[in-house]
This record gives sequence, C-alpha cells and structure tokens, in this order.
Amino acid sequence: MRAFVLFATLSAALLLQSALTQVAPAQARLFDPFLIVVVYCGLAFGESYGMFAGMLAGWIQDAFFGGTVAGLTALSKLLIGFAVGVAGGRLLVSGPAQRLLILFTATLMDALLFERLASIFELSLAQLSLTGLLGRATVNAIVGAGLFELVDRRVRHVVRP
Repeated sequence: MRAFVLFATLSAALLLQSALTQVAPAQARLFDPFLIVVVYCGLAFGESYGMFAGMLAGWIQDAFFGGTVAGLTALSKLLIGFAVGVAGGRLLVSGPAQRLLILFTATLMDALLFERLASIFELSLAQLSLTGLLGRATVNAIVGAGLFELVDRRVRHVVRP
C-alpha cells in the first residue's frame, strides 16, 4: 500500500511540476513538490523510507528536469530524506509549526547540498539569490505544511469511522 501511495504522490508531483514549468517557468523554481513528498515520507515512515522516496524523487527529477549529471538530485534528495527521517524519529514533529520549520530547513539544506554536490563535479549552476532561496523555502514550507495537515485530517477521518 505504501508503494502505491508513493508512486501516486510522485506521479502527482511530476504532473504538477510539469504543468508549472509549462505555465510559469520562472515561478516553477519556487516550488518543489518532490521535496514535499520526500519530507512527508521521512517524517511519517522513518529514515529508510525517506531515503527510498528521496532516491525515487531525485531520479524522476533528474530524468525529466535534470542537468548534465544524472543522479545528482537523487543523491541530494536521498540525503535530505535520511536527515528528515532521523530528525522526525528523534524530535516531536506533530504540529503544523514544527512541520513548517522542518520543510523550511529541508528546502534550504536541499539547495545548499545540491550546490555543494554540483561543485564537486565542477558544474556551473545558475545561482539562487538569498531572497530567491528564502522565497523558495517559504513557499515549500507553507504549501507543504498545508498539505500535511490535509493528509493528516483525511487519515484521522478514515481511521475513526
């Protein structure tokens, strides 16, 4: 069941990112639906599942929106999924404020980690300004925390008939 849900959410993230890229290419960089899926999987199911979701999400991003080195996004998302899973297992992350902070931090860490990994391969990247990075982190945090709350309400409604 988890595999089906992961496949469905990654498919939805792919459709959403593809639509955003076609409709508003400049604004598509401000939102990363794949990262939201990875963070949710890490928080809900632990570091192993977060790593698996991160690897799949990264490979999908590399295949459809990638650059010159395939697997770079997958490695970045894998590490973020692991870190979020470990943090979620050690810290009490149950409310919207905590999830907002985790999403904000995960977005910042993903961008910085990807930049560092790209520098290892001597790739030149378009630099994301500080305001762009903070804007991206804010958008991901707000949208992701809202989606997490909707999913949790739906799950609680299904569990309690």
